[in-house]
Amino acid sequence: MTAKRRNAAARRPGRCRAARIRRGVNNRRIAGDVRAELAKAEARVANQRRDGLHKLTSRLVREFGTIVIEDLNVAGMVRNRCLAKSIHDGGFGEFRRQLTYKTAWSGARLVVADRFYPSSKTCSRCRSVKAKLGLRERVFRCEVCGLVLDRDLNAARNLAALAVAAVTPWASSASCVATVNVPAGNRVRRARARSGTATGRPAPSGAGQPGRGNPAGQGMLSHVS
Repeated sequence: MTAKRRNAAARRPGRCRAARIRRGVNNRRIAGDVRAELAKAEARVANQRRDGLHKLTSRLVREFGTIVIEDLNVAGMVRNRCLAKSIHDGGFGEFRRQLTYKTAWSGARLVVADRFYPSSKTCSRCRSVKAKLGLRERVFRCEVCGLVLDRDLNAARNLAALAVAAVTPWASSASCVATVNVPAGNRVRRARARSGTATGRPAPSGAGQPGRGNPAGQGMLSHVS
């Protein structure tokens, strides 16, 4: 059983007991104990989520020089009853907040893709955009060039290309679909960044490797959709 399921199982009895207790002198005392127990379980879950986000964002900022994320419409995503609980547990807003100030501290760049940028619908090879792409379609198939690729990996490559265009001075169209948060103050010296993406799959060509477009060899992270 995963930690997420264990936490949900620990909170379920307290919620059920609190809902069944009726008003009364004795029941009021019992209800107070049940609420205290439930609050303790809720605090434990919140602390675990916060600790996990801090460890994840610290590792990303330490290993990568440029990080790209998407400006997701979380309020619209939680309307899906099947995904609402998982989306709330993900803490997307807290994840972005921590990345924002930690990249400013460490001297890294945070690129925020526009909310309407079609990272999942765009082919990473020929750049053609599909009209529709259902959520259940986990494999991207391009009808123009015939590319067949994992949906998340295809979106990660598009976001990596967007980040490269956004941080390149001579790029003209990147400013329309991405925002770069440039840190203020002196850059902090960091260890050599590693190559790769957040999913552990092979990095896009040229990402994280020393070259003309990336002389410092800084890593390029793609936060997939």
